[in-house]
Amino acid sequence: MIRRDADILQLDLRTPEALSDLSLTDLEAVRLILRGGSPIDWHRLNYSTLSEVDDLLRANLIDPEHPRDRARLEYLHREALRYLRRNFAFRFPPEVEFPEDVRHLLLYASETGRLNRVQVLSCVVLKTMHTINHLEARELLLETAVSEAELIQVVEDELLARARAVIAEGLPVVHFYGSRKGRDSMVSKLLSKKASRASDILDRLRFRIITETRKDVIPVLAHLLRHVLPWNQVTAAQSTNNLVDFMRFLREERALRNLEPMLQVEVQDGETSGPVRNEFSGGTYRMINFIIDVPVRLDHLLSRAGDPWMLQKGSIVYVACEFQVVDQETAYLNEQGDNSHARYKLRQREKVAQRLMWGLLRERNNGKKPARARKGVRVGRKPRTVSPLSEESTIKRPRRASRQARPPRPGLPLEIGQDTVPPVPLPIRPASAEEDSLLEPLRLEAEDSLFFDRADVSSETS
Repeated sequence: MIRRDADILQLDLRTPEALSDLSLTDLEAVRLILRGGSPIDWHRLNYSTLSEVDDLLRANLIDPEHPRDRARLEYLHREALRYLRRNFAFRFPPEVEFPEDVRHLLLYASETGRLNRVQVLSCVVLKTMHTINHLEARELLLETAVSEAELIQVVEDELLARARAVIAEGLPVVHFYGSRKGRDSMVSKLLSKKASRASDILDRLRFRIITETRKDVIPVLAHLLRHVLPWNQVTAAQSTNNLVDFMRFLREERALRNLEPMLQVEVQDGETSGPVRNEFSGGTYRMINFIIDVPVRLDHLLSRAGDPWMLQKGSIVYVACEFQVVDQETAYLNEQGDNSHARYKLRQREKVAQRLMWGLLRERNNGKKPARARKGVRVGRKPRTVSPLSEESTIKRPRRASRQARPPRPGLPLEIGQDTVPPVPLPIRPASAEEDSLLEPLRLEAEDSLFFDRADVSSETS
């Protein structure tokens, strides 16, 4: 619904997370999502207590109190040190090489002031641990007998359950629901893009989050990234933001102004425009869109398998999910006019139909559809409201009785073995007496060779 003037006087007496409670870590995580960056490019973290570190681990489904998960963290730490020594000959200080608790690395990486070896090398080790964990999770997914449909169902159920628990605390969220991309939608997406594979479809499972107002978008997103979604698993270069202006949001809130100089990268104008935009969306379509690898635990499957080599790789795999965040007023406007989903699908089907029907002919004709010749008259392009395939199906042609399919008329001869090519009949002219006398020795020789060949074959078979 659209906010009316009368709604301004209505007070919201709920107690959502206040803006003053947003930390520098929350702002960095939200900005990472909006810009579509990668945590590998960070040069420091912003944690001050172990409880904040535990929130990040629990969002990644790692229980810091469970012995098995603590052993997994120590294993990743050892593997990261071995990789760095083999390839870069690093020499680590004792704080990084022999920490009392692996979680302390996140606190070392958050030290402020002048850069020091402990802070820098802690970031280096954490980045390597993150990459090794992601790689082994992928290997575990390929080696585990679990279907993708089952994983998607588990992710949908668990994520919705965790989101309901967080929203019940008073978060200003109107809707939080999930959906799955249909088969026809996936086929259309693959046909509409030149460089696209089935493995590139990252939005098979998608969730939409609708907040009450646009000012609630960043606080809600920060709360979800702290307790529900692991911000460190964002997919780089797959985010779009044309809904909120992060710099304007910081400068309008007094409680957050002092945090702006502490951000890793200076906030600049024009940061709201994401690098990825859907070409079939309307010109005024507004939304925050990003991809996150959501973790899924497979303890029950691994314990049933009983393979210790698989247990070494942990028990967590990741499923790519798309998230769309928008306020309810913008959500209403996104379904009006040229921004509607029906218009989106029509533009996509038109692109698919043009690519299927014309292909490279459009490039040869400078992006225009080839003119259609009919009865000697060349018909130019005309404005249409339906796709070319639908138009082709509506052309009325005279009905023919018992029409049969004609044989193909290839432009070039096919390269088929000579023994499989049927002989082409040639016009036969009766030979003259002189030609008969010249060809008679050749005919007799051919008959003799045919006779002896048949004799040889019969003797061999006998």
